[in-house]
Amino acid sequence: MLEVKIPIEIQDYKSKVIAGLTIRQLIAIGGAFISALPIGVFGRGHISSDILPWFIIAIAVPWVMWGFFTFQGMKFEDFFRSWLAFTFLPQKRVYEDTDGSLLQELHEQLLEESIIQQRVENGEYEIVQEE
Repeated sequence: MLEVKIPIEIQDYKSKVIAGLTIRQLIAIGGAFISALPIGVFGRGHISSDILPWFIIAIAVPWVMWGFFTFQGMKFEDFFRSWLAFTFLPQKRVYEDTDGSLLQELHEQLLEESIIQQRVENGEYEIVQEE
C-alpha cells in the first residue's frame, strides 16, 4: 500500500532537493565546507593541531545554524536579530495600573453621589418616592 505523508500545516511544507535537504540546508553545508576546508588544509603548518579543529568548528557553526536552526517558526537570522534586540536594546514596558483605575472609578462614583446629595439638600432636586 502506498502511503503519502501530508503535513498538518501546509506552511510547514519544505521542498526537498537532495537527500531530504532543502536548498537552504545545502547552501549552508556548502558554505561551511568552502569556509572551513581551506582553513583546515592550509592551517596545519601554522596552527597547533589542538586548536585547529576548534577553529574550524567556530567557522562552520554559523553556516550550519543558518541552514538548520529554527525556533518557533523563525529562521536563524530572525531569531538572532530578535535575541539581540531583546538582550541589548532598551525594552519599552507598558504598565497599566488596574487597581488605580478601579479606585479612580469608585472615587468618581462617590463624588457623583455626594454632589447629588448636596443638590437634594439645597433643594435643587426633589426626591420622589413611589408607594
